[in-house]
This record gives sequence, C-alpha cells and structure tokens, in this order.
Amino acid sequence: MTEFKQFNQRHAKAYQQQRNLIKQVLAGKSCCCEHCQQPLFVVLPGQPQAAGIYCAKGCTAIELEMATSSS
Repeated sequence: MTEFKQFNQRHAKAYQQQRNLIKQVLAGKSCCCEHCQQPLFVVLPGQPQAAGIYCAKGCTAIELEMATSSS
C-alpha cells in the first residue's frame, strides 16, 4: 500500500511542477528545458506543429489542448 501512496505523491508533485512551468511560459517568462537548457517556446493552434510548449532539441514536448476563439 505504501508503494502506491508514494507513486501517487510523486505523480502529484510532477503534475504540479509541469503545471507551474506551463503557467510561467504562457505568462511570457523565460524558462529553459531542464535537460538541455534550451529556451522553451510556445506553439499556438494553427501552426504546423501541435499546440504546446517545446524546446529546440525536443526533449521537452508538452502538447496542450487549446481552443481558438472565433470572433
């Protein structure tokens, strides 16, 4: 039972870290990939690549579901 609890705690911590990273990047703050230290960039819907947050080398690839607003 404790292994399952530890797994859930690690998963929750990783989710919170990723959520905070997404918030920072979408707020315009400069963030780097934790693996290659390349800057992260946002790809918006309508571009050739899937919408999300990526680094140049591809070790960070967070695909996001984004809706486009039609006015």
